[in-house]
Amino acid sequence: MNKIVPIALGLAGLLLMSCETSSTNDKADSGGASATTSAKAPANETLGFVISAWRDEIPRNVEGGCPDGLNITEADHYKVDIRDFYKRAKEIGMDEASAELYGGDACKDRTSQPDPGYRSFGGPTTMDGLDLDGKDSRKDSGEGCAHNDFVGPNGETGIDNQHWRLMGCTLGYQPDGQMDRMWASGNFIKEGIPMLIEITGVDDRRNDPEVEVRLMSSGDSVSVDSNGQVVPQLSMQEHPNARYHNTPTRGRIEDGILYTEPTDLWLRVKQQVIDVDFYYRDARIRAEVLPSGEIRGILGFYWDGDNFFDAMNNHTIGGRHSGRIGAHTRGYACAGMHYELDRVMDGHPDPETGKCTSMSTIIHFAAVPAFVIPAAEEVEAEVPAQQTRRSLDREQS
Repeated sequence: MNKIVPIALGLAGLLLMSCETSSTNDKADSGGASATTSAKAPANETLGFVISAWRDEIPRNVEGGCPDGLNITEADHYKVDIRDFYKRAKEIGMDEASAELYGGDACKDRTSQPDPGYRSFGGPTTMDGLDLDGKDSRKDSGEGCAHNDFVGPNGETGIDNQHWRLMGCTLGYQPDGQMDRMWASGNFIKEGIPMLIEITGVDDRRNDPEVEVRLMSSGDSVSVDSNGQVVPQLSMQEHPNARYHNTPTRGRIEDGILYTEPTDLWLRVKQQVIDVDFYYRDARIRAEVLPSGEIRGILGFYWDGDNFFDAMNNHTIGGRHSGRIGAHTRGYACAGMHYELDRVMDGHPDPETGKCTSMSTIIHFAAVPAFVIPAAEEVEAEVPAQQTRRSLDREQS
């Protein structure tokens, strides 16, 4: 019989998802003071949560990081107005218009255009995050996939976040820009496929040397209150597709902070034009376990490079490929991102070529108590959405 996992926790308040000020940034991470009250748990307790806030690390101090300005779009590079492209596409078709005006569509066929150049974030800045590789890396070190690490808000060295290097000079990722506004709206949580966290084997919520932690996708949708905040104590089923259940990883709780060991994650994401899988490698959590019942913290991981590119650029609206308009809105050219991604990736070198295949990334999150329920009926793992689209693209070409 499937077992429902209850969470007997009170709730003092929910994290409001906002990126407008640095003080708000501090609220959604684990860098603040730990809980001061003892939280002795029943032996072998299981805690469940549903993600209530999710956002990129977008630093506030970015002055001097883009000395040559922000990236230009494909339309800027080829001097073709995006509206003229869509007008021509209605006349002769999307692929034909791409070939005629741009030489191809690099959002779904990455090598169809030459490298137009790309501007990555070059300056130092302070950001919260994790040291994923255990060293303070320097680009001039001569090591494979060398890169300059960032410094944390309290002077911590070795903060890995090449995702910000890649996106930091795009229009959409500027402070208070498109991505900040999207995360602050909460639509990613309210309208998308929820994510769940389950912590098992908890004997003490303040200090426990060994617990197991699993992050997974859900098959349900969240409910929100009149203020748009996720309602706690929801009953949330696992996603019916076992691909998104993920393997539990070992963790520990020290002074109210949860730390987990690296594990790979597949997460299902569906939001507006996005209907994709996210593939995070060596993902680990640092999060504060609050007496209110919430957890708030950071998920650090290496985002698989192919998966990242497709998640950003290989999506459709009503069966029509929409990567180009997405890239235009966020402020970059897909061809430029493709070539620059090879230059900034810093994880999982290919054993034969030595080329890195993944990119360090930081996500801030918050989660409220929930009942985590096993999937009523599991289906076989399917091919990831992006791979399916690439197959269809090849068949149609």
